Amino acid sequence: MEEQMPWIWLCVIICSCFVEFITSVQLTAIWMALGGIAAIIAEFCDAPIYLQIIIFLVVTAVAIILTRPLAKKLMKFEKTATNADMFIGKTGTVLTQINGRKEVGRVKVMGDVWSAVADNDEIIPENTEVYIKSIEGVKLIVETKK
Repeated sequence: MEEQMPWIWLCVIICSCFVEFITSVQLTAIWMALGGIAAIIAEFCDAPIYLQIIIFLVVTAVAIILTRPLAKKLMKFEKTATNADMFIGKTGTVLTQINGRKEVGRVKVMGDVWSAVADNDEIIPENTEVYIKSIEGVKLIVETKK
């Protein structure tokens, strides 16, 4: 098994880099490649297998702990706006009663009909004007217009 360890570590490094590549550099596996590099260096220094594994795990964990927060900050992930976002902040009319978060009602806003739930536990009767606070999935989160 010991003569195969360099190949195993090389495979870990290549697979980690490949996973990183196919995930569009989302920083999901690059740390394992760093751990694999450290482990293969330990292998070439004739370290026993258990020590190579410990080095791999420690270097991978340290790399994640030290670089992940910085990397996430530098990689600015922006929320992509959708057409549905244009409904937030608008006013709609309740078509079927909304019973808090328990029962889904229907709201018409800007000519479109949506499923809706109340932001709190209030019951909102038909023909009431509501304010659209947010969207969760395919439901509007609404509150009575003040």
